[in-house]
Amino acid sequence: MDNDRIWILLGKQLSGDISSAELSELEALLENDPEAAASGDIAAAIWQTPIREVPGAHGSNERIWGTVSPQLQTPRRHPLMRRLLTTAAAAAVLGAAWAGWQFFRPAAPALQQISAAAGGKSRVSLPDGSIVWLNSNTQLHYDKNGFGKQHREITLTGEAFFDIAKSEGVPFIIHAGKVNIRVLGTAFNVKAYANDSEVATTLVRGKIAVSYRDKTVVLRPEEKLTVALSQQPDVLHPQHLEKDSSGMPAEISWLQHKLVFDNNTFAELADKMSRWYGITFHFESASVQQLRFSGIIDTESPAEALKMLRLSRPFNFRIEGKEVYIND
Repeated sequence: MDNDRIWILLGKQLSGDISSAELSELEALLENDPEAAASGDIAAAIWQTPIREVPGAHGSNERIWGTVSPQLQTPRRHPLMRRLLTTAAAAAVLGAAWAGWQFFRPAAPALQQISAAAGGKSRVSLPDGSIVWLNSNTQLHYDKNGFGKQHREITLTGEAFFDIAKSEGVPFIIHAGKVNIRVLGTAFNVKAYANDSEVATTLVRGKIAVSYRDKTVVLRPEEKLTVALSQQPDVLHPQHLEKDSSGMPAEISWLQHKLVFDNNTFAELADKMSRWYGITFHFESASVQQLRFSGIIDTESPAEALKMLRLSRPFNFRIEGKEVYIND
């Protein structure tokens, strides 16, 4: 984009001295160049803002108008020169204000996205030294600008296990749906898939504060908090974790490639298996959705998993690629 030309045309437009041909030229620039369009929007905002309110523009008003205003005393017999100087003054003020705006405005967020695809898992190291294990179909976002030094905030959709590095004065904050989790250095699991009706936080080591709306609760090791997003709780009640025979809480068994389920309906279990294997379930019978199952799945084959489930409850299934059809 020709910066000089765009600012001259913007100055003419905002001072009311732009011709039809110049207006068409400006509109073409703004239509075909997103950067030019953004400049036009901000220029209009700056023109309507007192110069003292524009970052970095303190003193610019006096300097610019001190240079231009003597020339504006041109006798009335030179209206063309007066219009040109007015336009030049408008462009000069906008240019100085724009430069201050650009220099002092906060840096745009540099978002980093990390994800684990459906049916997969991922282990990542964050810039502050923290380690995150992502379960299937999970996304994590954070701003790379200043991460680890100025802030440690991330947004989670899905399920992840965190081993957070200690950093004095820079707490680690996780935004999981409507629930916020604040930590300094600890290990814990968060489950907050987009379609889930609840957010579950499980603490393994250390101490964390979990906030939901106006309520906050502090979890201690081997405690779990489940927040129902559709309700306004009077009190948040942590629960003590139950461990399996290996000594591991069921909530983090996925780290050992085990899918644990306890008295889940087939419909609920199908949601878990869909994320686990990257497949889609279709129930061709309403009654079969209400069958209940408890157990552990540790096979990489969805067909083998379904055969195992069929040993305890009667149903039929067929698999067509990534689609699974269930009936009775």
